[in-house]
This record gives sequence, C-alpha cells and structure tokens, in this order.
Amino acid sequence: MVLLRGLDLHTSVKVDASGMQRSSSKISVLVLACALFVVTTSEFQVSAMLGAMSRDLGVPVGDLGLLVTAYSLGMGLGGPVVAWCLRGVGVRAGLVLVLGCYAVVEAMAGVAGEEGALLVLRVVTGALSGAAFGMALSAAMGLGSVGERARGSAVVLGGLMAGTLFGLPLSHLLASTLGWRASFFLLAVGAAVMALAVFVCLPESVAGHDGPPSSGELRDGRLWLCYLSSFLTIGGVFAAFAFIDPILRGAGLGSGRSTLTMLGFGGAAFLVNRWGGRVRAGAARPWLLAGLVVQLAALLVLVLAPGRPLPVVVAVVLLGGTGIALNPLLVNRVVAVADPGVLVNTVHTSAITLGVAAATTLGSRAITAGGGDLRGTLLIGVGFTVAALVLVAVGDAGARHPGRGRAVAAGCRPSGRGV
Repeated sequence: MVLLRGLDLHTSVKVDASGMQRSSSKISVLVLACALFVVTTSEFQVSAMLGAMSRDLGVPVGDLGLLVTAYSLGMGLGGPVVAWCLRGVGVRAGLVLVLGCYAVVEAMAGVAGEEGALLVLRVVTGALSGAAFGMALSAAMGLGSVGERARGSAVVLGGLMAGTLFGLPLSHLLASTLGWRASFFLLAVGAAVMALAVFVCLPESVAGHDGPPSSGELRDGRLWLCYLSSFLTIGGVFAAFAFIDPILRGAGLGSGRSTLTMLGFGGAAFLVNRWGGRVRAGAARPWLLAGLVVQLAALLVLVLAPGRPLPVVVAVVLLGGTGIALNPLLVNRVVAVADPGVLVNTVHTSAITLGVAAATTLGSRAITAGGGDLRGTLLIGVGFTVAALVLVAVGDAGARHPGRGRAVAAGCRPSGRGV
C-alpha cells in the first residue's frame, strides 16, 4: 500500500510537471506569435501610409515605394547575416537583442525628416525583421515534443497573418488621424514590450535549431527551386500590395472605405493561411497552383478596371487570399527537402523578401516611367505570377518526396539527417 501510494504520488507529480511544461510552452509560442505580429505590422505599415507620407515629405508616391524595396532588401540580404552573427548567442538572447534594436530603429524612423534617412532605417529594420522571423520559427519548433513542432510553427505564423489582418488598416487609420509618424512610435513601443516578454517567457534552454545546416543542405537544387517559386509568388502580389493605398484612392475610395478594404484583405489572408496550415505535407502543389491562378485573375482585374470601385475592392480582397496567405504552402514545399533550422528558415524568408524588393523596385520604376500610371506595377505583378505558375506547374520538390515531407512537417528527423 505504501509503495502504491508512493507510486501514485510520483505519477501525479510527473503529470503536473508535464502539464506545467505544456502550459509554459503554449505561452512561449503565443509570445513568439505576438513578436511576429509587431514585426509584420512594421513590414506593411509604409504600404498603408504612402499617401500621407508623400504629402508630408513632398516626395512622389513612386519614389516612396522604394521604402518597401529598402525594407525587403534589408530583410533578404541582411537577415541571414544577422542570424549568422548571432548563431552562438542562443535563440532567446538573440531574439531579445533583435527586438530591442528593432524598437530603437522604429523610433528613429518616426523622427526622420527626409527620404534618404528613412531608406537607411528601413534597410536596418528589414535586416532585423529577417532574423526575427527565422529565430521565432525555429524557437517554436524547439518547444515541446517533436510532434508539436508543426503546430507551434503554425501558431507563430498566425502572428504574421494577424499583422496582415490588423497592421495594414491600423497603420492607415493612424496615418489618417494622428499622422504617419505615430505608427512608427507605436510599433517602437510594441517591439520593446515584446523584447521584454520574450526574455521573461521564453525558456533560456530552448533549442531553436540554431546549429549550422547539415552538409550540403543549402546546395540542394530542389531547395533553391522552392525558394525561387516563393520569390516569384510573393513578389507578384507585392507589386500591387506595395501600392494598395494609391490603387484604392484611384478607384475613388475614401479613407474609411479604404481601411475596410484593407481589413478585408487581411481577413482573407488570415483565413487562407489557417486553411493552408492544414494541408498535408507533400500536397501543396495543386493548392498553390489554384492560389496562383486566383492571384493572376485579381491582378488582371486591377489592370483592366482600375477606376471601378466594386471590381477593385473584390480584386484586392482576393489578393489577400493569395501571395502572403500562401506562406504555409510555400513552407510545406521547403520542409519537404530541408530540415527547418534557423538558416534554412532565414534564407527562405530572404528569398521571399528579395522577390518583394525586385517587384517593388520594378514597379516603382514603371510608375515613374508611366507618369504615375499604376498599371505598370500591376503588369510587373502579372509577369511574376505567370512565371511562378510555370515554375510550380513543371515540378514541385515536395510532391516528389511526400514521405520525407511528412516526416519533417511532423517534426521527425529523416534518417541520416540531423536537425
């Protein structure tokens, strides 16, 4: 009897400890999601405030579109550099440092008085953002059991979608009421709060998969084909999204209706992202093709009917359900051929943001060359989307390796490969 009671007590203590660990992991994952919410809102804020910034700074919208390009270049080229430099620091300490610097740079952007200073600051912010994405995703995969990694990463990506849902209309609303600088100051405070939350809530011992990539992993041609399709897919939608404010104003929509349309864009992105996270590993190709077809159709509507409010609103909402919302499907394809380490995740983020940089650079130049005609950048988006359709249609790395995709997506280690 005494032995049985002791066994019951020991079992109860183990169950309680396991329950507390799961609860702590859930809180940590939610904190990581909130951190990505702040970072994502910062990424999208300029697109929502182009009109207000153009009027205040006296700079044409086409030129200010380069701020989106600068952010993307910083994220794409600087993100892996920051992640590499912090590889020996530990995920928690590295993320706290990145978010703290993020807060400082956002505050500096709020007081910047000229386009040149803003360009530099957006490059730095983008580099910090790229590292934050890779660290947050990898930290989520390092929490809990291996079977919970996919679920944790999906919750963290939910922070990205929430940033898309609320960040865009929030920045637009702030620019319309308090001025565009208020958005930068608010996000500076948010980043500082999240740095503190990560320090308090994220376990210091979280693995985070921050080791070097396994031998030859980044030399795998299939992985780079996945990166290229992500580059083209997100670049295609951003050729329009970067100029969403002038697109909506060109259709005759006022501030209130523009904010509601942006909310619809974010809502579509959130819903499709949640659904995409449930697509089984190795089955991304047909759904990605369908998303790209919708993306192409929406862009063509914006090209052909730029001054008609209803078609423009419908097209913008449909765009919300493509591009950014297809992230889980794009990640699905990457993890089918590579382990989800910090460097693999950060390079994937870089490929996406370099696509944004390329599309917005070409789009800005097309608008300037066309005397302010937005159809130039929309045609750039059409070109990117068609190229993505062709690339995904002719072959999908994840579809060729469904068994391995299931193993990695479930958080398992494929035979012969370390995490």
